[in-house]
Amino acid sequence: MAAPAIQTTVTVTFKPRGGEASPIRLFARGGRPWIIASDVCRIIGIRTDAVSRLLPEQFRSHATVLTKGMVQSVTAITEEGFGLLVRESNKPAAKALREWMAAELLPSFLKPDSAEAPRRTSDQSPL
Repeated sequence: MAAPAIQTTVTVTFKPRGGEASPIRLFARGGRPWIIASDVCRIIGIRTDAVSRLLPEQFRSHATVLTKGMVQSVTAITEEGFGLLVRESNKPAAKALREWMAAELLPSFLKPDSAEAPRRTSDQSPL
């Protein structure tokens, strides 16, 4: 059995108006963005262990990621899964997160050469 591929993450910062900055880790697999579920859950106030109950299997996956020099096993969600998960929260930050992700982050994430590409943290390598 082959070892799982280790995905290198890109960390971006979401800061809602009047709120605290929160890191969100992403990676690309199969030409699609995958978002670390625990980062989203922390912002929208949903328990991470609820992801498997709230999202169908096609919108979530386990991944082995490299973040800040550490290897972790995490649950990652697709863009579609992100939309479904964020709709589960009634926190004002959830709506702001959904709008920011759709308008700013995801369009630039898949185009790393773009001038609008998200800023990577200094210890992260490009995808």
